[in-house]
Amino acid sequence: MELIKQLENKYPGFRIQYDQDYLSSIKRSSTVGKRRKVIRDTTYYYDTIYTVRVVFHVLYSNAAENIHDSLLFNQIEVLNQDFRRLNSDTFKTRNVFKSRAGDTRIEFELATTDPNGNPTNGIVRKATSVTSWGTANGISELMKYNANGGSSAWDPKSYLNIWVCDMTYQNQDRILGFAYPPYGHPSWPSSSWTSDPNQGVVLHYKVTGRNNPRSTGATLGSSNKGRVAVHEVGHYFGLRHIWADDQFQANRCLLDDYIDDTPLQGVGANFTCNLTQNTCWSGQNDLPDMIENYMDYSTHDCQNLFTRQQSQVMRAALVDSRPGVISKTRIEERMRIFDTTVYNKILIYPINKEDKIVVEMPNEEFDDLLSVEVYNAVGQKIIQNTRITSNETILKPVRHAPGLYVVVLLKGGGDDNSPIKIIRKEKIFLD
Repeated sequence: MELIKQLENKYPGFRIQYDQDYLSSIKRSSTVGKRRKVIRDTTYYYDTIYTVRVVFHVLYSNAAENIHDSLLFNQIEVLNQDFRRLNSDTFKTRNVFKSRAGDTRIEFELATTDPNGNPTNGIVRKATSVTSWGTANGISELMKYNANGGSSAWDPKSYLNIWVCDMTYQNQDRILGFAYPPYGHPSWPSSSWTSDPNQGVVLHYKVTGRNNPRSTGATLGSSNKGRVAVHEVGHYFGLRHIWADDQFQANRCLLDDYIDDTPLQGVGANFTCNLTQNTCWSGQNDLPDMIENYMDYSTHDCQNLFTRQQSQVMRAALVDSRPGVISKTRIEERMRIFDTTVYNKILIYPINKEDKIVVEMPNEEFDDLLSVEVYNAVGQKIIQNTRITSNETILKPVRHAPGLYVVVLLKGGGDDNSPIKIIRKEKIFLD
């Protein structure tokens, strides 16, 4: 956010254009709320995996800052695991969010050739007399230029540049990293923006890589799994913090990150892992804060997912705004077995031998604001308001007695405070 403020000061109108481009990207990439029509077959489909070319610029004024290659190698490993949802801690994703977790299908590798075509290991090391690159607001571009004692970027249109350096300010670890978003000023063509030499990611040397021995103390110790880079590369591919950076406003729940599958959130997690945190009430079917998201400020032990729509937004930003950093594409063939039932009307019926009530919704009328309730013959609610999350919803009453029951299908009660309407009642007999 400090970076965006600086860009707005330098290029008035940047923030407005940034917002417009961000929303446009989400609109293009979003499939939230859409459902495929059912296909009567097993279908094979092709999935594109993008690999991004990375170069590390390691700047050091002492031996401690000249971090070992192994930390850079495992930083690439962390990026690959977290962006592909291959991280070993996916089991920590709370059940309410498991269906929202996504595989970005973006991978990373160290560059093998430099801008002149010469072989490289993708690591630039440079001794410097600059002892710290931190500033009062945390943002400095000086490390990105040879003339200032830094290391000039390799062509930003072709490489993801990651600078690793000392970001302390007055001996305090005040900032762990920052990154440029892939959006331009209205007076700039997109190609000139992505070729700006400041493009890329900056990481504090103490939190680069997994289990960095310099990650000690409260804040650094909670950020020792290499996920500062994951967070910052998320910004590099266009993502915002999931709390929309409005935590200092009077009503912190007015703004959203515009990602539909991240719940409305008022503040960041502030380097904690508070599973009870719920800073915004969004009405019916309210969800807690998604503090396990990489774009929050939770501890690395807590972070474990990007959502499906976040993945879509990042892929769109990569293809639309940063296509030159793609070093290779790989096509994977996968098999998907589709439901063989075509839902062409609302059906509510019991399966008594399995002790179930089934609600089927048509594909073309599927609505995320639908819910269902079940009442017994004397009007007692035996199944509370249950969200309809698929074309076929299966309910299982607990310890019901044989008799007549009423299933009520409801619509409304969303974030817009729309009234709840009864759209269907069905009497069924459970034996």
